Amino acid sequence: MLAFIFRRTILMVVVLWCVVTLTFVLVRLSPGSPFARERKLSPETEAQMKREYNLDGPLWQQYGTYLGLLRNPDGEFHGLLEGYLGSSVKMRGRQVADLISQNFPVSALLGFVAFCVASIVGVWLGALAAVRHHSFIDRSSMLVALVLISIPAFVTGPLLVLVFALKLRWLPVGGWNTLSSVLLPSVTLAGPYIAYIARLMRASMLEVLKQDFVRTALAKGLAERRVIYQHALKVAILPVVTYLGPLAANLLTGSIVVEAVFNLPGIGSFFVSSILNHDDTLLLGVTIIYCTLLIGLNLLVDIAYSWLDPRIRLGA
Repeated sequence: MLAFIFRRTILMVVVLWCVVTLTFVLVRLSPGSPFARERKLSPETEAQMKREYNLDGPLWQQYGTYLGLLRNPDGEFHGLLEGYLGSSVKMRGRQVADLISQNFPVSALLGFVAFCVASIVGVWLGALAAVRHHSFIDRSSMLVALVLISIPAFVTGPLLVLVFALKLRWLPVGGWNTLSSVLLPSVTLAGPYIAYIARLMRASMLEVLKQDFVRTALAKGLAERRVIYQHALKVAILPVVTYLGPLAANLLTGSIVVEAVFNLPGIGSFFVSSILNHDDTLLLGVTIIYCTLLIGLNLLVDIAYSWLDPRIRLGA
């Protein structure tokens, strides 16, 4: 186990370096400039930013300066290797690390609650539909899943606000003032993923229920509930666990639609605004956060495999 985790950690560093390198090259070679905006920067500010990132030098020098391997024209080492993500071009005077640390907890809490709702409800709904195959519960569950997949978040969000905030007045309309503010956006964000998980869980459970070890357990006289939830569920949930790793990284880094509908100060909007504004450092910062979460959670998924199914050996 420890050897596997060590090898995967080394591989994670290599993958992260490749992502940073590829993103840096694509951003630098893309047309446009962070300084070509309607509101021009002062010559002093523009010259200072160019010196900080060595923007007047060739691409390899810019890359080395960003990583912290080369000195900038001011003779300083400020780079990614020492945890320095740079300052935002669009929001002058703001460090990328400060912007992410200020807004990421909002997106993380929203994504965590949405992840819990999606995984718990989706697994339960899919398992119930598989156990009650071809029944009214099965058909109605898959109908609900189809509806959740079909309705986009920018429609679901305002509908939930209309019913639970404006009509019933149970929850706040938006903002991030109280703990109850997270409920409506979390349900909105989790809706389509409940459907995906439910359909995936149903298909996997139907396949597992046909296997020999399930029939053998039932033939020995074990209760149906025990066979399903203690034996079949641990095997059937493996494809769902594979899906949950990338899903968690996607949810924890925010959703621009949900955050815009409920007026939440998360980092979801940074993905789009950094591209539109050609804010290279902010784009690289949020990319690093997303990639780190993605490969880290995939490692946790692989570790969970060995716990759910003892037949899987991580060292193999």
